[in-house]
Amino acid sequence: MTTIPHARPAESLVRTGVAGALAARGVTVTSVEMLFDGREWAVAVSSHPEAMSETEVRVAVWTAVLNYTAVFDVPAPTDGVRISLLG
Repeated sequence: MTTIPHARPAESLVRTGVAGALAARGVTVTSVEMLFDGREWAVAVSSHPEAMSETEVRVAVWTAVLNYTAVFDVPAPTDGVRISLLG
């Protein structure tokens, strides 16, 4: 029988927190995923305000991931955060 792993509650809180923090800055994300047991996170950005440069968006994503992993005691990304800018 195949077992499907379920996200730990703290991981879901990090996803929700990251999406909410970025939304407050006008950045829309389509997904926030923890990869490799927390060694990496992946965030897909679908849109952001024209006034924000790509670098500012990337910094906002990194900051949100680091803040929310710390708040909810989830491992910080040691191998990085994959950021996809789709729009």
